[in-house]
Amino acid sequence: MTIDKVHIQNFTVFKDMLLKPSRGINVLVGENGTGKTHFLKVLYCLSRIRTNEKTDVSVGSIFGVNSNLLAHELGANILLSATDNNDDKPLEFSIPYNSGTNTYFFSEPQRGFDAVYIPVKDMLTHSKGLLSMVEKYSTFPFDKTLTDIIIRANQWKLKKPPKLAEKLLPVLEKIMQGTVEIEDEEFYIKKQDGRKVSFSVEAEGLKKIGLLWQLLMNENIIEGTVLLWDEPEANINPKYLPVVVECLLELSRCGVQIFVSTHNYIFAKYFDVIRTENDLLLFHALYKDENNVDCETKKYFAELGHNEITSAYNELLDKVYDLGLGE
Repeated sequence: MTIDKVHIQNFTVFKDMLLKPSRGINVLVGENGTGKTHFLKVLYCLSRIRTNEKTDVSVGSIFGVNSNLLAHELGANILLSATDNNDDKPLEFSIPYNSGTNTYFFSEPQRGFDAVYIPVKDMLTHSKGLLSMVEKYSTFPFDKTLTDIIIRANQWKLKKPPKLAEKLLPVLEKIMQGTVEIEDEEFYIKKQDGRKVSFSVEAEGLKKIGLLWQLLMNENIIEGTVLLWDEPEANINPKYLPVVVECLLELSRCGVQIFVSTHNYIFAKYFDVIRTENDLLLFHALYKDENNVDCETKKYFAELGHNEITSAYNELLDKVYDLGLGE
């Protein structure tokens, strides 16, 4: 399934925001507090529709707060329009807010879509016993995006690479110098020299690469999946940023619709540097306009008028030039 339009009204920082994404990659930029993570979580909420079910979804469990704190007094409404990739049938999913409960209700559930949400925070390090503790304690301080990614990563991987990942896995294995293994609910990177390094002592950036490898290998990311990745560049060695960008571009070419958020100039700019003429890619700048957060969409990163990343980068260059440090 491909998301064609998302319209959010009276929800968290959004008074009335419309975003029309690319069928390929969508890069979200903006200052802190403009709702990049909230937008990704809205899509994740919508993905939880399932066929022939009247599905109740506690948005609070995904955002980690009481649902009543998320909607404005006017009442929230979230509408997503999408296309089924198999028969081009238009679909619409909505979450009208019911102020009398702590729950949002999906209206007229249909086939739905599968989305994988990768949070900024590494959760695989804490995987052993965490899920059983979440089930035991109702007030456990983790929202569902953090526990769901452990469930996804814990699933058995295939014995041989799936076709979609054949090009990508060797690239990721070269960075990690190994492959991911799970033993007694704990994650390890089995190095090429035979050593097994626990995620608890592995470098943060390599754990992020390992998570992507695992999600590809157990087919949680396949054609038709919507990948929601909050700040993929966080903690990754800058020399590997173009590798991550190339991997994301390759996934989009294989039918994975991707939404990523970023504060990193190099990461965002590499999409323009590496993309081909046929790649489907849009940049979306979320920015505050009076009491609302609005969205500006452009094909190229440099075309964005509301671009705090570029502004900060240019300010640094000006200071370097003024101090004569660039000579």
